[in-house]
Amino acid sequence: MDSAKKKSHALLQLRQRRIFSVELKSKLVEEIEFKRLKVKDVVNLYKVSSANVYRWLQKYSSINRTGVTMVVETASKESKIDKLLERISELERAVGKKQLEIEFLDKVIEICSVELGYDVKKKCTTMQLNGIG
Repeated sequence: MDSAKKKSHALLQLRQRRIFSVELKSKLVEEIEFKRLKVKDVVNLYKVSSANVYRWLQKYSSINRTGVTMVVETASKESKIDKLLERISELERAVGKKQLEIEFLDKVIEICSVELGYDVKKKCTTMQLNGIG
């Protein structure tokens, strides 16, 4: 019976209660989050249970906050949106160039009509309708 008490006493001494500071827990959680350490590494280095480490992760994590809704979009969706926005800008620039070209040609027709003394626009339209142009 005496040896059983010694074993029990030895186990109690090995399993003494340790308190880890908030700073240490936060640092270890950060190391795990940035993939510098694994949960298994922390368990082995500090002789704590994996349940404790996961509790620390839940409590001190800056990435996985409980009670906070996190919206996650895939990179492909984001890149697709960026490509579509880029395409819209490209098309808007093309429309703007075409509008300037139309305004320029209208001004040229107006100046030609004044210089020639007749409406060039009407004359060209009549020639096209008759099959001459």
